[in-house]
Amino acid sequence: MSPTITPPTRKGSPMSTFSWLKQASFNTLCMGLVVSFIHSGIKNLSKGEQALYYFLALFIWRYLRFCINIIGFWTYKAAPMLKSNANYYPGRDVTVVIPTVDPLGVDFHECLTSCARNGPRKIIIVTAGEDLYEKTLSAVAPVMDEFPLINFLVTRTNIANKREQVAHVIRYINTPITVLVDDHVFWNSHDLLKSLLAPFEDNQVGIVGTNKRVRRLEGLSVWRRFWNMLGCLYLDRHNFEIRATNAIDGGVFVISGRTVGIRTCILEDKEFQAGYLHEMFFFGLLGPLHPDDDNYITRYMVNNGWKIRIQYTKDAEIETTVGVGEPVHTKFLGQCRRWVRTTWRSNTTSLFTEGTVWATQPYCVYAVHLTSFTNFALFTDAALVYLFTQSSWYTDAAEPKYALAALLSWMIFTKTVKVFRYFSTYPQDIWLFPAYVLFAYFHSFIKLWALFTFWDYAWSGRKLATLTEGEKNDDDKELSPQGIHYDEDIPDLDIGPSVSPIPLNPMAPMGPQSATIVKA
Repeated sequence: MSPTITPPTRKGSPMSTFSWLKQASFNTLCMGLVVSFIHSGIKNLSKGEQALYYFLALFIWRYLRFCINIIGFWTYKAAPMLKSNANYYPGRDVTVVIPTVDPLGVDFHECLTSCARNGPRKIIIVTAGEDLYEKTLSAVAPVMDEFPLINFLVTRTNIANKREQVAHVIRYINTPITVLVDDHVFWNSHDLLKSLLAPFEDNQVGIVGTNKRVRRLEGLSVWRRFWNMLGCLYLDRHNFEIRATNAIDGGVFVISGRTVGIRTCILEDKEFQAGYLHEMFFFGLLGPLHPDDDNYITRYMVNNGWKIRIQYTKDAEIETTVGVGEPVHTKFLGQCRRWVRTTWRSNTTSLFTEGTVWATQPYCVYAVHLTSFTNFALFTDAALVYLFTQSSWYTDAAEPKYALAALLSWMIFTKTVKVFRYFSTYPQDIWLFPAYVLFAYFHSFIKLWALFTFWDYAWSGRKLATLTEGEKNDDDKELSPQGIHYDEDIPDLDIGPSVSPIPLNPMAPMGPQSATIVKA
């Protein structure tokens, strides 16, 4: 028999203004003391030498978080899967939501099947427009036949907008946990949902992220192989960062929306829905945002007192495709620009508009938010080399070239740690490591360009506007203060039997059985 837990409140435990002010002031004071201590140490080491002082200051600013993150990475502990007496089971407590605009794509069928093999209670697929709706129905039908114990629901919105698509299906979710999944994500383990549910045994946990990998494809040309490798390294670096920071102070820079578990009561909250659909930025002058949905969700958790957990386990590992879409370089660079613009928008919002992180995640204030403003590898590395060669540590060294070589070796070492897993798994790609370093330096220009174009919130890499051409546009519908609006003129098809009660944790048998199609 499962133990009883206290149902979580819909708003979590947001801090009062007084509590925030007290904790933020204390944390800021502590940061100031740390900075003062470091300043004193640098001043004593540099002995009035300006070049050495600035070199040490920049070196510590850049690499202190690297050293602390290594400690956080190795001290991290995942929530254990309970073999018995768990409060949540996939077949009873989980609804999977998959927004898609490409139901006939090569990835969608594998994505949907891998989700179904984990045996959730319901899978909702939401697309956009009549044409994609019909295509989605035909794409889902064979998977429905394979898994007759799972309820499938297919619906659509009038516009291709992930936020609108997710908000549209909230009314159909009747389980305590919702898992949002991108349509090009693959679950490698049949126990992914079990692992994802484990952190929710703590009723203060509102959101759980996964262990993400990019699928490395075989048989690619050298050109495509390079871009595929960059995609793999991109997520490996993210994995390192979020595992480390989450272990230190519970924070992350974002919980990726590729696969994320959320308490349904949070999605049902009218305040959440209003912000989710009409998120503005730059002092409320620009928006509403279409991308950045996972950043909004992450910040909402922080601002409303929910704990954030990363489930970095083999069972919770998901795969996705990055760096393989055509045209490969244009698509990947477009994604990079969008991701970096998101960073500029979201981090400034966290620090200066909302401010909760100052009270709840002091380490992330430094290691995630503030350092993101100065993380231009090309410029900082060049400044470090220049300042070092102007300092007495170089000019007075017995062998200056060896002193400089030591600095350069350290720089290269720090660039290998986060991506060590990839190159140890695929040593045949080690020869591409110098190209990766060069791209990391080139990325500084992408980041600078993104800063000057932060106002551009187009979903780079996807031509969403053309997908629903000719369809009714409901962009002009106003969102009521109470929450989301629904278009009742759009019927939905509930595909699958209404099995009640759903067997706990079913692993649906494969076979030729068909379910009935019922009008919702």
